[in-house]
Amino acid sequence: MTNPQRIELGWPAAATMIAAMIGAAATSIAWAIVPGASADEAAGIRYATSREVGEVKARLEAIEHSSRQLRTELRGDIRELRELTQQLLKQS
Repeated sequence: MTNPQRIELGWPAAATMIAAMIGAAATSIAWAIVPGASADEAAGIRYATSREVGEVKARLEAIEHSSRQLRTELRGDIRELRELTQQLLKQS
C-alpha cells in the first residue's frame, strides 16, 4: 500500500539536486586543497560571495533548462516510435 502523503521527486528535480551536491562537494574539496591556506582559515566560517551564489544559480538554471529540453526531446522520440510501430503493425 502506498502512502498518499509521500511526495517523490521527478528525475529533473533529482538530477538538479545531485548536480548541486556534486558541485558543493567539488567546491569543498577545492577549498580544502588550496595551497597557502592555513588551518585557521580552513577551520573558520566562510560565507559564499554574491558571485559564487550567482554561479550556483546559473548552473541550476542551466540544469533545469537542459532537463526540460531532454523531456521535450524524449516526448518527440516516443511519439515517433509510436508512429513507426503503428506503421509496422499496419503493414503486417
